[in-house]
Amino acid sequence: MKFNTNKVLHSAVIGLCSLPFYSFAYDCQGIEPWSSNNTYVADNFVTQNNTAYKAKWWTQAESPADNSTPYAVWQDLGACGGNQAPEVTLLSPADDSTLPINDSAVFSAQATDPDGTVTQVEFFVSGLSAGIDTQAPFQVIWQTQAGQYQVTAVATDNVGANTTSTAATLTVSDGMPNVSPTIELTAPLNNAQYRQGEQVKIAASAADSDGQVTNVTFWVNDTLLATDDSAPYETLWNATVGNQQIKAIVKDNKNATASAIATISVSQPGSGGCANIPNYQASGNYSTGDVVAHNNNKYRCDIGPWCSSDALWAYEPGVGQAWTDAWTDQGICAIKPIITFNSPAANSTLLKGRNYDIAVAASDADGQVSQVDIYAGNGLLASLTQAPYQVNWVPQQLGAIQLKATATDDEGNQTTNSQVVTITDKPIVSSITSPVAGSQLALGSSTQLTADASALVGQVTQVRFAVDGVLVATDTTAPYSTQYTPASLGNKTITAIAQDNLGNQATSEGISVKVIDTPIAKTHKLIGYWHNFVNPAGCPLPLDQISPAWDIIDIAFADNDRNSNGTVHFNLFEKDIHSNCPAIDPVKFKQDMQALQAQGKVFVLSLGGAEGTITLNTDSDEVNFVSSLTAIINEWGFDGLDIDLESGSNLMHGTQIQARLPRALKEIEQNIGGDMVLTMAPEHPYVHGGMVAYTGIWGAYIPLINELRDTLDLLHVQLYNNGGLPNPYQPGSAPEGSVNMMVAHAKMLLEGFELANGTRFAPLRDDQVAIGLPSGPQSANSGQAPIGNIIAALDCLVKGINCSTIVPAKNAPNFGGVMTWSINWDKFDGYNFSKPIGDKLTSLNQGK
Repeated sequence: MKFNTNKVLHSAVIGLCSLPFYSFAYDCQGIEPWSSNNTYVADNFVTQNNTAYKAKWWTQAESPADNSTPYAVWQDLGACGGNQAPEVTLLSPADDSTLPINDSAVFSAQATDPDGTVTQVEFFVSGLSAGIDTQAPFQVIWQTQAGQYQVTAVATDNVGANTTSTAATLTVSDGMPNVSPTIELTAPLNNAQYRQGEQVKIAASAADSDGQVTNVTFWVNDTLLATDDSAPYETLWNATVGNQQIKAIVKDNKNATASAIATISVSQPGSGGCANIPNYQASGNYSTGDVVAHNNNKYRCDIGPWCSSDALWAYEPGVGQAWTDAWTDQGICAIKPIITFNSPAANSTLLKGRNYDIAVAASDADGQVSQVDIYAGNGLLASLTQAPYQVNWVPQQLGAIQLKATATDDEGNQTTNSQVVTITDKPIVSSITSPVAGSQLALGSSTQLTADASALVGQVTQVRFAVDGVLVATDTTAPYSTQYTPASLGNKTITAIAQDNLGNQATSEGISVKVIDTPIAKTHKLIGYWHNFVNPAGCPLPLDQISPAWDIIDIAFADNDRNSNGTVHFNLFEKDIHSNCPAIDPVKFKQDMQALQAQGKVFVLSLGGAEGTITLNTDSDEVNFVSSLTAIINEWGFDGLDIDLESGSNLMHGTQIQARLPRALKEIEQNIGGDMVLTMAPEHPYVHGGMVAYTGIWGAYIPLINELRDTLDLLHVQLYNNGGLPNPYQPGSAPEGSVNMMVAHAKMLLEGFELANGTRFAPLRDDQVAIGLPSGPQSANSGQAPIGNIIAALDCLVKGINCSTIVPAKNAPNFGGVMTWSINWDKFDGYNFSKPIGDKLTSLNQGK
């Protein structure tokens, strides 16, 4: 740990039917009878009708006999008598689960004994023992075999009494999980152009690695065109005017599907040519029937006032969200030729004085290509009038050279394509790719060095990394990288020395970085989520534009691979069809993040979110999860992970994700050197809700927290979007945004609380707990707290002053701080959250 210091699993919910069978017997000696005149609080015991009961929270005048259901205030402990048998609930597998053959299934159970101790829990698979565990958490691993089974758990207490859980049905399939088929749309090409009535060939290649392709269906704008059940998969379509989406969907023998999409433009015959048509202008004075040209298309105005609007987001022809309400597409002005480079590859490095072929492909949808001109820099290499469009070139000038090719069709329309190559006189080249020049590195903190290397006449055999000329590491396989921990302050120069099998050697240009002293870690931290998508708060923010108040930045979110369960991806924002927001440059993002990390900021990658999904159902899923996240952390330089799994990931009691996730996170931490920041941001029903019920989502995070206590850095529960907080300290719930809600949340986690299954949540350290709130009026549906309430809650928790009616048993001098959604909304609202709360946390850090 550090601070600078298949679709988601099986969805079955363990409901009341999964509650344990147990005998009711309780020693009632010394327990007073219940009285309607008395007030009772959590852990008070009473008897009524020769039965023992325990209060879960504050109560008065609520008869235990009438209020002892699983969600009521009283817990039925059993009839007064002798030894009470233990209680046991099978948590995993969930009832009606399905797993693949030869998988390592995790069986787990919750077991308690009200009048003694649980000595063991034995798990049975259709009557045969699968293993015994003698201490909590009670778990065994069972190697799956094909068939259908009944799984039970038997708990035994210290005097030999035992209880058997409700059985869960488990099905083990006789094969591996089905792998989805693959498909590629080979025709038409994306962005191809056609004329109305032209016959378009639609073709696809499809395969299935673990079965057979059943059929391929072809669609035009979500309308079924044809079905083909044998290769070659193809059909013909008579083109109709407009921008058309062509889609091919493949289905395999187990009904898994995959799709491929291309978009094409179809114009009316003779509709091209916009030479005499005025260009569209926002706020133009247009009347019904007017025709304009825009983005190489013609449009006819249907409703004059809307066509004349300056609301480009709504009525810009072909672009605005409601443009079809105002305009009708009249076709393409002119179909230009298409030209692409076949060789050399873009951004490739070529050797001076060697022969290379520059080859391009050119075509024209409504005519013929009459000429192709190929350039190197400003020099024309060839003008070609027929295919193949290829010319030999011997580069002589060192450095970056732009290659350009222009295609002209029989109507005089032209299209130009270009790419850059680098010319060198060295047979082997290398370059440092990370860190970037000007980065700041923290003294004593590990950072990754990466390099590119290529041999033009041989093969790269090794890359050596040097700092100020001193060798620090050697890597013999691509991608070339190593970990470097600066041991002294000051400016450093990093180089990479590449060598090939012919003995050629090249040293990269040096990258200058500065090693600074490790910043002093803050006790009370301001934590914020930076979201990697467009919403009403605006475009994603470059990291160098966020408030300096943030101490921990949660990057939201990583994406689940829909075609590979467990695999996680992280891609920065590129574009959005509803906005003109610029893409976030990955190189600059990494550079900005490294600069902020050098200042002591912590960056964690968040998994989940309201719409996020993570699948951990099998051993294969777990391997994919661990390997993909390890690679992402190493590539991007994140300090750790944030677990923000909500309903989309089906995290509930009894699911495999609940059993597997802690183990996977521990393995990731070991993979990156045993030094990972781990935070969690569950909604409060997943944690505090365990007091009300302990099934489904209620308290579903608690087993994760218990398994990860030793490595968990911060638990900042979301105190919003879920109503008030039930707690043991007051009747009903503490209202959203109130001082009592924030204090009760922390008090429960810092002092522990009774769970609905009869066990107790053990306290966390005060540095592991933070408050989670919305940053402003639009950032959440509910739960916004007045700044004064947040400050009062912090004072109450840290210093024991300004409390409301709920007061902690003791001060929390190392309280973790405050989390908010989101950094983007905070900037949109004028830093209305980070400024006052950041200032308050700074004051607390200064002991004020």
